Amino acid sequence: MKVFAVFGEGSSQRALAQRINGSVPLAHIAKVQLQPKGRRKIARSAISITLGRSLRVAWLGMLKHFEGRFGEWPAVPSSSHSSANDSVLAELIERERPDLVLVSGTDLLRKETLDRFGTKVMNLHTGISPYIRGGPNCTNWALALGEFDLIGNTVMWIDPGIDSGAIIATERTLLSGHETLTELHIKVMDHAHDLYRRAVEAFVEGRPLPSVSQETIAAGRLFLTRHWDSAAILRAAFNHRFRYRPFRVRPDIRLVEMS
Repeated sequence: MKVFAVFGEGSSQRALAQRINGSVPLAHIAKVQLQPKGRRKIARSAISITLGRSLRVAWLGMLKHFEGRFGEWPAVPSSSHSSANDSVLAELIERERPDLVLVSGTDLLRKETLDRFGTKVMNLHTGISPYIRGGPNCTNWALALGEFDLIGNTVMWIDPGIDSGAIIATERTLLSGHETLTELHIKVMDHAHDLYRRAVEAFVEGRPLPSVSQETIAAGRLFLTRHWDSAAILRAAFNHRFRYRPFRVRPDIRLVEMS
């Protein structure tokens, strides 16, 4: 069984590669170093900038946590690319014909790229699809919405949309309701890695995996970076500070379970 990984260059993706490779040896890791994009200027109040800083510090604290624990990539063949849609990467996958390609932390894969891959492609989304899809960070979106029971992760078969592929598994992250922002992001990412590893193991072992169309679950919501404005930042910071505590899990939220 040949498994390729197409991962971003961040420390959390490096940790993910280490964890998966510990149980399912990776044949190749394609490291995608995304080029920085120009930031769109958004008018924000001083208070939203101040509160937004706590969210940024928490994210950086999570990355530092994984940087300290997983300093190196697994010792497997690797290549570097500026995009997951790099033609050189597509040629490599066409030539090597892996049984499974894993994707995490990259730019959006185009349909023509997926067609060239010509194999099963699995994706990790650090949010619960279809209820919260997109970015820039779905944990923060759950905080902004005050929907703490939607903090969790999704593994799906990838399609050209944004976190919209057929679902293999969705799980809530186990939380106490007392986590600091940094602790919250670390727990979500640890859980994401574990869920992804279990899904990959199940595939390699030949166990049947769900493939549930998201449209059969709920209409869903897509959030984009341009939506992450001062009001959303204020709500996320306020809700974590004043409302985040042991919370009720809504019974109407449908999760997809692996057997």
